[in-house]
Parts: sequence; C-alpha cells; structure tokens
Amino acid sequence: MEKKFPFKILSVFILINSTLLLCACGTNLWVNDIEQVNLISEPARLRLKIHHTGQFSLYSRERYDNPGQDLTIYLEGDGVAWVSRTEPSRNPTPDDPIALRLATLDSSPNIVWIARPCQYITKKENPTCDPYYWTLGRLAPEVVKAVDTAITVAKHSAKASKIHLVGYSGGGGLSMLIAAERNDIASIRTVAGNIDHAAFTSLHRVTPLRHSLDPASVAWRIRKIPQWHFFGDRDKIVPKSIGDSYLSKGGESHCAKIRALAEVTHNKGWDQVWRNLLEETKLDEINQICK
Repeated sequence: MEKKFPFKILSVFILINSTLLLCACGTNLWVNDIEQVNLISEPARLRLKIHHTGQFSLYSRERYDNPGQDLTIYLEGDGVAWVSRTEPSRNPTPDDPIALRLATLDSSPNIVWIARPCQYITKKENPTCDPYYWTLGRLAPEVVKAVDTAITVAKHSAKASKIHLVGYSGGGGLSMLIAAERNDIASIRTVAGNIDHAAFTSLHRVTPLRHSLDPASVAWRIRKIPQWHFFGDRDKIVPKSIGDSYLSKGGESHCAKIRALAEVTHNKGWDQVWRNLLEETKLDEINQICK
C-alpha cells in the first residue's frame, strides 16, 4: 500500500535550518541530472541498469570487470528532502551524486552504484514514489528491502561471494541496515554517514525519524564486520559526533574505526582523499583489523 506523507506534521520541522534541509543536495528531476550522471559514469565505464524491485524501480550504474571477484556497492545519499522549511521536494534526485563520484575512483573489479528510491526516476515511471520516502520514511523497512533486493541481483551478475558496502550520508545509514540483514558483507565504509539518526535529530533539535529504521539499533549485530566511518572535520551537518554516538551503542569491538578528515565538509573534499582512504582500508582488511 502506498504511504502518503502526513502533511499535518510539517510544522514540526520549522526549526530545521535551511542548510540542514538541503544537506543531501538535490532538486526536481531535469534532463541535466541524467546528463550529469552520464558524464560522471562514462569515463569509468559504469553502465545504466534499472532494478525493478517490486515497490520501487532503482536507478543504478554498474561495471563487472572480473566476475567471481568481490563486489563493491556504493549507496547514494538521501538527496534533497525539502525545498523550503515546510515543503517537501517533488523529487529527491541529488544535484551532485557524491557516492557516484567516489565509485568512479574505485579500481575494484566489480562496482555498482545504486541511487536511493525515487532518485532519477519520475513519478510516472514509479507511481509508488511519495515524499514520505525521502523525508520521514527515508529508511523505512520497504526502502531497505528494495535496495537489498537490488544488491542481491547485482551479486548474481558479479558472480560474487562477498560484498563491500560504501554509503554516503544517508546511504551510510542504509548500508548498516542492509549489512544487518545479510551474511555476505565483507566490509562497510561510510562517508559523512548519518549512522545514528536519533543522535542526528537530537543534535539539530528536529523531530525524530520515527518512520525510519535506526542504523544505531543494529550496531551490536554487525560489530564483527570490518567498518570504517569517515567524517569531515568541517562537516556541520553530519559531524564526527554522530559516529561516536553510533560506536558507543555497538558494544566493544576492534572491527570499527572512525576518522575525521581535515578540510573536508559534508559534500566537499571527499573526491580528493578517497583513493588514499581506499588503499588504507584495503590494507587494514589484509591485516584483518578484527583480529
């Protein structure tokens, strides 16, 4: 059943500042959004794929250079939830798909980037899309299920046995929830990840996302999976304190590392440091950080 956004509660978001409202960077869907993705994807040979998961059709870009090797999945951020303090956006497509840009810098043998539900997809193409799914229900169970389904299809295409998850912003939280439902996740990397949205809404003094699953609630279940959580030291939207809160709820574990990057904001600077971060974390994996 399609869920409708409860507009009566819009007033509770008045306190959210305009920067926070636009933190995931998106607008209505225009042709130039697709053109931008094409320009970013083509040099990295990432080809278009639409995953029809039942309730949602998910837009993705994929490259399978070495089937049988591990698969790396990049999950995009939330996109823009709001166009003003009281008006949800009509389409959450990002102005700048940060996770896609990071995926193009990754030399791993099999790469898949998956946009969030309703991004790069028009209402006509996906009638189930509703502002509920990029505002209060951005991490609703059906959202997690849809992305998880797409990941399973990609895994079969890659003929992979292990999956590495990378999530940007809200996609970071989504990666944690997906990892908690699977037994094939070899590692998790989050970038400016909202991995504890209870801490996030408390920090910004806004209404809790009660219709979304909270990544911090599964911290203890995935504490044995190697994890790296990166934050920008100039990020005022999802600061390192969100990661600290998440780690405090996961129990003692040697598998999770957290790091703040100098001169990096929520959406600026990540492309300059990402290759180095990938090399460092891959070395950590070789050395088995959980041991």
